[in-house]
Amino acid sequence: MNGMDRQMRELLDAAVGEPPHQVSVEAVRRRVIRRRVMEYVATGAAVAVTAAAVLAGIGALGRGPGRSAAASTAVPTVYVCNVKGTVIPIRIATNTAGKPIRVGFLAVTAIAITPDEKTAYVVEGSGSSGTVPPIATVIPIATATNTAGKPIKVGRFFAGPIAITPDGKTAYVVESSGSSGAVIPIATATNTVGKPIKVGRLAGPIAITPDGKTAYVASWSLGTVIPIATATNTAGKPIKVGAGLEFGGIAFTPDGKTAYVVESSGGSGAVIPIDTGTNTAGKPIKVGASAGGIAITPDGKTAYVGNQGPGTVIPIDTVTNTAGKPIRVGTSAGPSEIAITPDGKMAYVGNLNGTVTPVTIATNTAGKPIKVGGFLGVGPIAITPDGKTVYVASRNLGTVIPIATATNTAGKPIKVGSSSVVGDTDTLPCMAITP
Repeated sequence: MNGMDRQMRELLDAAVGEPPHQVSVEAVRRRVIRRRVMEYVATGAAVAVTAAAVLAGIGALGRGPGRSAAASTAVPTVYVCNVKGTVIPIRIATNTAGKPIRVGFLAVTAIAITPDEKTAYVVEGSGSSGTVPPIATVIPIATATNTAGKPIKVGRFFAGPIAITPDGKTAYVVESSGSSGAVIPIATATNTVGKPIKVGRLAGPIAITPDGKTAYVASWSLGTVIPIATATNTAGKPIKVGAGLEFGGIAFTPDGKTAYVVESSGGSGAVIPIDTGTNTAGKPIKVGASAGGIAITPDGKTAYVGNQGPGTVIPIDTVTNTAGKPIRVGTSAGPSEIAITPDGKMAYVGNLNGTVTPVTIATNTAGKPIKVGGFLGVGPIAITPDGKTVYVASRNLGTVIPIATATNTAGKPIKVGSSSVVGDTDTLPCMAITP
């Protein structure tokens, strides 16, 4: 066994938790890739909608600062990631899939679109982009032509998720390899990589404040959130938010004053509010052991967080930081994704039992679940800026299903990948929408 294989086995052993001698390098590599994909999906971290929407802290919601449809030349498109190294564009006007865009060989783990809508940055994060030794890369895609540019080298083995500043000048990519973890800044004007910013092993979700001044990244191994000053690309003092092990996402209130971090570990689950002015963590808000994705309403008054165990969504009053009555949205195979319409009237919750549940925000009542299929559950959810259509990925069926929000009915599935068996999902770790 050569040095690279030994390092690979040690890294994969740490990620999977199995003795490396019991499985082949390739078998473990594929398992880790699948696990990483599922983790990114479950956390919502890699459910990259447009960069500005995420930065506004409202999940897969529509327009945030810096988005201008008039300035964009992009055709309204849903970009769907595939773990076999492609990105599939779907024309929103016709709900038809275009020619796959080749960006790598294995897992596409994250995607973010610049505020001007001209470029989609895709993370080929498996470290298997065809190079020896394997290198994780970021590939820019010109949305006007759907052509992939030259790959940008960001690290070894694992990379993703990604976030872009509201001015569109810098993309930040999380890279985890071996015993270290870093955030890699990319200057979008030149597609050149800056000096890695050390943040700790097994770094997780990343999000940027609406004013673009600070990026926050979670470190699973340390149970901390690290603030990064985007003006200098320097990491600040880590903020202790939990025991680590798993983070389900980071979201900001629209005014940027509070970051909410979902933390699940040790049989408990909580949402930790962070005062971004002082970078201090507030009292944890208990939400359940299997806390998942988070989304915040456009008015900033309520944060919704999923709890997969009991199949509920918990509303949190952001003024008092108190959890409200859980909203039943599914069975024990509960919510893995949450997205809110741009008008703030509806939340759409993706469940692991292959359904999407609409929730009326004014009353916090769940409607009839919408069947979209897939025994591995619902993957990413994205909503068009006009709020008329919800796009939902079915993980193991290789399809994206459009849901008309006016009637809450599912349309014809759009084929974007091949069907697959449990534990070998072909799609769909991330999805993004141009205007």
